[in-house]
Amino acid sequence: GGSKCLCAPRVPVDGVVAMLPKIGGGFVGEAVHTATLPRWVLEWGRAIGVPRWRGMFLATLGFLALGSMAAVLAWNSARPVWNPTRHYSPLWLPAMVVGELAPTLLVGILALLGLGVVLGVGSALVPLGLAGVMLGWVAVRAFIGARRLTPHVDGEVLAPVGRARWWGRPVVMPDEVTELVAVGWASGLTLDLFAPRHHRGRAPVVVYVHGGGWTGGDPQRQAREMYRALALDGWVVLAIRYPFAPGASVETQVDTVRAAVRWARHGLGSYGVSASAVVLAGGSAGAHLAAMAALVPAQPAEEVDACVGLYGVYDMANRHRTRAPWAKTAKVVMQATVAQAPERYRAVSPVDQVRPDGPPFLLIHGTHDTLVPIAEAHRFRDALAGAGGSVALVEVFGAQHAFDAFSSITTRTVAAVVRTWLGRTVVSAADPADQAPTA
Repeated sequence: GGSKCLCAPRVPVDGVVAMLPKIGGGFVGEAVHTATLPRWVLEWGRAIGVPRWRGMFLATLGFLALGSMAAVLAWNSARPVWNPTRHYSPLWLPAMVVGELAPTLLVGILALLGLGVVLGVGSALVPLGLAGVMLGWVAVRAFIGARRLTPHVDGEVLAPVGRARWWGRPVVMPDEVTELVAVGWASGLTLDLFAPRHHRGRAPVVVYVHGGGWTGGDPQRQAREMYRALALDGWVVLAIRYPFAPGASVETQVDTVRAAVRWARHGLGSYGVSASAVVLAGGSAGAHLAAMAALVPAQPAEEVDACVGLYGVYDMANRHRTRAPWAKTAKVVMQATVAQAPERYRAVSPVDQVRPDGPPFLLIHGTHDTLVPIAEAHRFRDALAGAGGSVALVEVFGAQHAFDAFSSITTRTVAAVVRTWLGRTVVSAADPADQAPTA
């Protein structure tokens, strides 16, 4: 009738194609005009009512967009473009995902390149090809990094299982490992227990503290390859949950980790296990909490035999700018700035709590960590060694922050490094009766 449509005017696709040479220096337009779809594709397009130019236009732009996005993500993983000590960027997360899944993603890129060749989209494949080259380097870098860790490994590195072979997750525990989820161990808190199946008697125990910036996280989201490797080697792993900031202070979180150590010593009897040794381990914020509890026990029952820190934070005040300033630390976690509470910041910084009679430390850190750069581990190692403590730092070439969220060659090799170091440092120093748990 007399009503008027308020929609945007429709522009014929042929008209858009005619304008393409003016876009992006003519690259997009050239890609569309030089592309030639196979006859079977054109016939299929006509059958479903898609004109040739519209199909060509959409296919070309689709490959250009996908290729450009893949190239940016691959470059971000291969060589981050920002200074991680000056500016925080959430791009560390996609960099980690791309880095750990690079072989699978590379297969996907090659499949898309093959499809693009079949469709004849021409130069629209250039960004996708660049992404493939960079992903290839990221994949090779991961294998180089794993190879460099072999001097720290006794025995074999575990192979991936199930869908984790391609997608990195889930890491399914084998029949030889018992996994108990959400075991209550403190008021309102649970842990996940991993142990050799049918084991009874004495066994070494690892209390693992997950990361998440002190405000979140869960032990099921990371380190499962380490749980698997340790349980198969006779260890009992307690992956604990703890209260989060801002509802709980950092001091309360450290107290919770200490309580978990006490529970490991005295609470496993109902599961038929007696701890022959107790080790603390953690990743990121969890490494900070584990290091604090290991260095500052409040009572003898909280002393531990060793501590393992993966990509951890060890100086809450960030005095040497080893990482970018995090507004979250002062606003949410500490709820005070360094200027307002300098002594409190020092009191909860492992780098200020080192002592000559502390437990031996294993620090593991990725060389390409852009959330907590490896300089953080360097300074903590120097502080521990300077105080006369025992410390080993293993640098993982090419690894990002939180790399153990996926089952990759890097993650599985690091799990073997941890297993080997604990065997050499803790088990070999234990009573001979405790070195070979009986199943």
